Amino acid sequence: MKTTSFITLLLAFFVFAGLQAQQDEEMKMLFNKKDKPDSEKQKMANGGYGSFSIGWTLIDGKDAMLFGGRAAWIANHHFGLGMAGRGFFNNLNSNEYYDPNNPYDPNKDPEYALAGGYGGIFFEPIVAPMSPVHVSFPILLGAGGVTATPANWENWGNSNYDPNNYYYNVDTYFVFEPGVDVEFNITKFFRIALGGSYRYTSDIYLTYIYYDKNGDKQDPIYINKGALRGFNLDISFKFGWF
Repeated sequence: MKTTSFITLLLAFFVFAGLQAQQDEEMKMLFNKKDKPDSEKQKMANGGYGSFSIGWTLIDGKDAMLFGGRAAWIANHHFGLGMAGRGFFNNLNSNEYYDPNNPYDPNKDPEYALAGGYGGIFFEPIVAPMSPVHVSFPILLGAGGVTATPANWENWGNSNYDPNNYYYNVDTYFVFEPGVDVEFNITKFFRIALGGSYRYTSDIYLTYIYYDKNGDKQDPIYINKGALRGFNLDISFKFGWF
């Protein structure tokens, strides 16, 4: 993992260094009404943006929702540096409902979901940022936490639901997430990005334990150590000075 991180950061440095000659180029948008005369054009050496995103991924082999945000400083239009974070919740298609007459079926493992989040520092080399459609390569390095919860949150509002029937196991992990975004310059201060990335995490150690209505502990379910590793797809909305 250390070797991969070093190589990725080294490549990012060379991309950044090789693109500095473009810093005086005029930024182009998809919806420019008209070109401004040279006297009115402004060249910005530094900028920044904030963004929010929503996306999809697989966690523990199940569909999961992703939501997140970034805050970054941009140097010479070509390199972003800042903080980023994501939250997630999987097992969105669970059909498990609480039956007060039979809350635990010994012949069937109770369904669980993994919920949590992660965040840290991120680097973002940006290729040809003045083009109305271009690419960037965000790289996130950080840490996060995850817990195993009952799969269907509708149970939480059910008067028959007893949270004491569940044991909440929590673990932390490190994360390395390289990705690629295809960005569209909508206006001078607004961009939309379609992104893909791969989330690599350290091993997690989680068990899901259920107690039946008599308070008897059932056999634990041991969750895959690599359950959080996988590909992500998302859409981001960026606002700022690019």
